[in-house]
Amino acid sequence: MSLAIAITPRSEVAGHFGKAAAFLVFDDAGQLIHQLDNRGSREIGCKHKKMLQRQLGDLGVREIVLGNVGQRSLARLLNAGFKISRVPPRSPVSMVLDGEVAREELTAPEQGRPCKREKGDCGCGCGCGSKKKAQPAKVGTMMHRRGMNRKMSLSGLNKIGGLKL
Repeated sequence: MSLAIAITPRSEVAGHFGKAAAFLVFDDAGQLIHQLDNRGSREIGCKHKKMLQRQLGDLGVREIVLGNVGQRSLARLLNAGFKISRVPPRSPVSMVLDGEVAREELTAPEQGRPCKREKGDCGCGCGCGSKKKAQPAKVGTMMHRRGMNRKMSLSGLNKIGGLKL
């Protein structure tokens, strides 16, 4: 059984699962076997969190130690069979491994942080709540709907300052 600890860039326990800089993966003997960087730590939504869950599962992780986690992510992790433990954020990793920091086992989604966004606005159908921003129209252009599939096309300016668009 492997253990993963969500960490900050300073190698302390991260305050949130999805915003962790990386995850340190340890074997049963407490030896570091892998560091999984969280490339989506600044993204909004659930796609990168689902990818992290899959990667941690592929590494054989059974327990995740973190500072906090949202209710939806916690539900997803618990349903996938992970054991989730919460410790105070910014705890030193060495103290967590030595058992000097008390772990609180999270067993129900309600123990996670409530979502700050409304459910279902992310566009991916998962209900994570992130909102996709509409792309702003460019100055001097008009949007037209074409055909049955309603694809948008641009018309209007085709040159700006001697550059063709």
